[in-house]
Amino acid sequence: MNELPLFTPFRGEHYADPGSLSRRLAPPYDVIGPVERERLVALDEANIVRADLPVAPQGDDPYRAAARLLGEWRARGVLVRDGSPSAYVLRTTSSFEDGGTRARTGVFLALAAEPFSRGRVKPHEQTHKGPKEDRRRLTHATASNLSPIFVLAPDEDGRLGAQLAEATSAPPWARAEAIGATHEVWLVTGARAKMIAETAGAAPVYIADGHHRYETAVTIRGEALDTWAAGARRTLSHVVSFKDPGLEILPTHRLVVGSPLSRERVLEAAARFYEPCHAARASLTLVFGDGAEAPLALKDGAPLAAVSDLPRHAAVRSLKVAQCDAIMVATVAAQLLGKKPELRYTAVATEARAGAKSPDIALAILLPATRLEEVKAVSDAGQIMPPKSTYFAPKVPTGVVLRPLEGET
Repeated sequence: MNELPLFTPFRGEHYADPGSLSRRLAPPYDVIGPVERERLVALDEANIVRADLPVAPQGDDPYRAAARLLGEWRARGVLVRDGSPSAYVLRTTSSFEDGGTRARTGVFLALAAEPFSRGRVKPHEQTHKGPKEDRRRLTHATASNLSPIFVLAPDEDGRLGAQLAEATSAPPWARAEAIGATHEVWLVTGARAKMIAETAGAAPVYIADGHHRYETAVTIRGEALDTWAAGARRTLSHVVSFKDPGLEILPTHRLVVGSPLSRERVLEAAARFYEPCHAARASLTLVFGDGAEAPLALKDGAPLAAVSDLPRHAAVRSLKVAQCDAIMVATVAAQLLGKKPELRYTAVATEARAGAKSPDIALAILLPATRLEEVKAVSDAGQIMPPKSTYFAPKVPTGVVLRPLEGET
């Protein structure tokens, strides 16, 4: 049996009015809290969050409500579907905490939904039943892929990056200021779209964000209804080259929940494993309630055998985030607090520093970012990173293009 191409163009569905995108895009559903959802809902009656993160009146089914809403938008011409398969190129320009501005370019394509055992799509994150069931029910109700999986293509020869650069040399179809960034969209059709898809799928790809959505797509493929069985062989994805200069991974800092701990107690307990160092070579930096900070480096010869939570595989064991969670959190902080502590997370260092001053936070831990080559090494080894090891920024917006399953091949 011939193997499906990893990527193909598809007949996307998008907002008919390109000028409306500033009011209608949303972040991925899994980073939207109740307050943010209400803010997005207030922007526009057709903001995509209403369908991708549905809330129905009491007694109604939210997934069926999402399907009805999409049906209404289609009937009114708010959403339109392209007549031929296309590749949808997106360039997102955003500002970062360091004061810099970076642009990242990727392309929306239909990705084969197949088990990880096939080796063409590689994960690095553990998934959980609840989010997958939520996405499964939404997909069955709407027969559509609403939010894309963010994947990275090795692009060893740089061809994908070059093709996307060529696609963005023309004026964009749409430009939007939304969710803290500037988004520009180009629609590519015909032979050029097919060439981009072939190049993107020239080697196995790596999931950056959307593990739950991808595993759900694999499940959906086996459950597909006759009317959209062919479309369920694939799912919506956004592909970015490993070589893209705007590809950014932010660290996810830790806030250790508990009674505030003194600098002296923590440093004394941590001295078995860590030593003071210059901030530039720190494995982590502790932040205390009084604002004091302590950059620390893992000691050569630290007694790691005594740390039961430290991962065994070298690719994971060498991650500073894995060392932090196993040593500083599950060993040092647990010893001082008398229990394994709960963690809160933020990708913003200023928020972590402010959080350290809260009366219910024992200390904050600032981490360096996980490197792209570390993500690749863990994925290639078939291993899983600790929770909240990566934060790819900016997030890929939902609402640029949707992928109805009916009519797809």
